[in-house]
Amino acid sequence: MPPLRNTPAQYGLVSQFFHWAIVVLVLFQFTWAWRIDQADGFRAQLELTTQHKTVGMLVLGLVVLRLLWRVFNRPPPLPGNMKGWEQKLAGFTHWLLYGLILAMPVSGWLYTSAAGYADQWWGPVNFPALIEPSDSLQDLFGAVHGWLALTLGLVALVHLLAALRHHFLLGDDVLKRMLPIWKRNSQ
Repeated sequence: MPPLRNTPAQYGLVSQFFHWAIVVLVLFQFTWAWRIDQADGFRAQLELTTQHKTVGMLVLGLVVLRLLWRVFNRPPPLPGNMKGWEQKLAGFTHWLLYGLILAMPVSGWLYTSAAGYADQWWGPVNFPALIEPSDSLQDLFGAVHGWLALTLGLVALVHLLAALRHHFLLGDDVLKRMLPIWKRNSQ
């Protein structure tokens, strides 16, 4: 089993937990957004939207915790055989993912605030409206939320394809070091 903290050879269990929990929840969010669009009736849409917003706030909390954890637990270095531009692109892509994962729930929060539904949450926690209800801001933040979702999906796909490239074409440990079941023997 990997250690709790990151090592030069692999991500620790805490980083892996944050990574995979966020992956699962973001995939859930895409599925839930589709279900909202397919739901019949306002009541069903409201319930699904409430669940979607609640999971979105959970994602926001997890990504903030992940970033704080990363401050004190540097990730393993990229393979030394990667070209400089590849390392820069990998770093840019990771930070773009973090930014998008932070921006998605905030844009959704702004969207529902502008729509007048900011206090509709699932469970005991109520989040305040960030802005006053406004039709024009609702349209703006709805569009922003949609475009961020599309961008997040595309960047996540690039991230996945890069990990698969490292594993299957380059044969390095970039993908394996994020898997909880893998332990590098030469630590």
